[in-house]
Amino acid sequence: MKDITFKIRIITAIIFIALLSACATRPVIEPDSKPLPESDSETPPSQVNTEALKHFMDGEVFMMQGNFAMAILEYQDALEYDPSAPAIITSLAEAYMRLGKFEKGEKHLLQALDFNPKDRSARELLGHHYLVRNRINKAEEQYRFLHDFYPEELEYQYILAEITLRRGDVENAQGLFWKIYENNSSEERALFRAGKIARERKDFPFAMEAYEHLIKLNPEKGQYWRIFSELALILQDIPKAITGLEKLLALSDQAPEILEKLSILYYDHGNTKKADSILIRLYNDDIKSPGILYYLGRIALDNDDYKSLESYSKELVDAYPEVREGYTNLALAYINLDRNLDAISVLLDARERFPGDYTINFLLGNSYNVQENYILAKSSLLTALKVVPDSRSAMHLLATVYNQLEEWDHSDRLYQNLLDSDTNDGQALNNYSYTLALRETRLQEALQMAQKAIELEPDNAAYFDTIGWIYFKLMQYTKAAEYIRKSLDIESGNAVVLEHMGDVLVKLSRDHEAVKYYKEALEIESNNETLKKKLSQQEGHIE
Repeated sequence: MKDITFKIRIITAIIFIALLSACATRPVIEPDSKPLPESDSETPPSQVNTEALKHFMDGEVFMMQGNFAMAILEYQDALEYDPSAPAIITSLAEAYMRLGKFEKGEKHLLQALDFNPKDRSARELLGHHYLVRNRINKAEEQYRFLHDFYPEELEYQYILAEITLRRGDVENAQGLFWKIYENNSSEERALFRAGKIARERKDFPFAMEAYEHLIKLNPEKGQYWRIFSELALILQDIPKAITGLEKLLALSDQAPEILEKLSILYYDHGNTKKADSILIRLYNDDIKSPGILYYLGRIALDNDDYKSLESYSKELVDAYPEVREGYTNLALAYINLDRNLDAISVLLDARERFPGDYTINFLLGNSYNVQENYILAKSSLLTALKVVPDSRSAMHLLATVYNQLEEWDHSDRLYQNLLDSDTNDGQALNNYSYTLALRETRLQEALQMAQKAIELEPDNAAYFDTIGWIYFKLMQYTKAAEYIRKSLDIESGNAVVLEHMGDVLVKLSRDHEAVKYYKEALEIESNNETLKKKLSQQEGHIE
């Protein structure tokens, strides 16, 4: 808003004669303002009172010098000679207000408006000081008058919108700024205010529309592109977010923080090649933020490059020990490199820093399970489930651990919970039916679950082995062989399934074939004593 208390005071007789020539006198306006409309008054100009002019001019000099008390005296003297001159009354009011005497200033401004309701300076000064004193209703009244008198003056529209905002009516304020822009398509300031308010209100679709207009109005302004990309992210419009960051990057001379954000968006949008290219460049430039190290690790994990994942994750842990993802990524590297003890060591360090973290406790449970330390696996998984009670992954793994501990009541309850919440959980159907088969209980129920699991996933080798093993327990050996053969057709290198096939063939008195499958299983699990014993027995029968 322009400083409405400031006047250009040019002390020339011609200007002040014009000021004092009539009751409908107009105030001096700023050079870039539009001319005011002519007064509605039809009163002919009166003769200039030279004594009033002299005192008025002296008052103006004192105002310019900041001597408001003396200016008041001169204006009062001027009014004795011309008591109805609005210009003198307005200047007197301004001097009072400069001295902090708002009530007297208000009184004189209202008096000036009685003489001329269209006195722009008087209304602006009165409205401004109402705003300063937080008399919002009074201020709005004055600016509505001004807007009605001068509807093309944008400044009054802006002030009325700001007053609406000050009232707390943010939605209408947003609409008023937008209306200014709609009526004046070059008004960037109104568009910016509407967009800013929309962001603060979390009206993100509206804000996005505003910033789409702003970047068209001013495509070289980086701030607009930055906010545009942030809004696109909030609205999950990744292509627009990428476009915004690419433009911002072009305006920011390859700023590393923008490059990093852009690489992450490329990764999240499936363009791993572009993401990797940017991240490697930043890494080689010795820019190793947590995000750069983490996403380089993610890309390595996606490519099954566990040595690189280990390297990046170690750097992340060493440089940023407060970042949880460094530990979990390093643990994943060790798990995939069959270094479960190293994974457990890293995860135990992580758990000291983040004792209530779900992922750390889940990975610990998984690693302990692989190490066949089922007691510690159970403890870690129970902790994970306290953090995320509805984690299906943790429930599945814990049910498996309960099976190993032969805590059947607990495992059955977990499987039942999983199936109650999702009747099409193929993994729960298969695992539950398999554990029932191992225990040789509720075999018909197990068979029904196994059949449904295969219907859900007809190419899952483990599911065919399960139903084959159920038929084995039901002593239907031909059907058992049929299903276990299908399992091996899908995945031929599973030692457990090969052993199952050997067991079925023994029941079918096909000892030579059984020996063949036992030998294949032993090639995979050379330390399996049970397999060695079975093989020895069958070879003895053949002899």
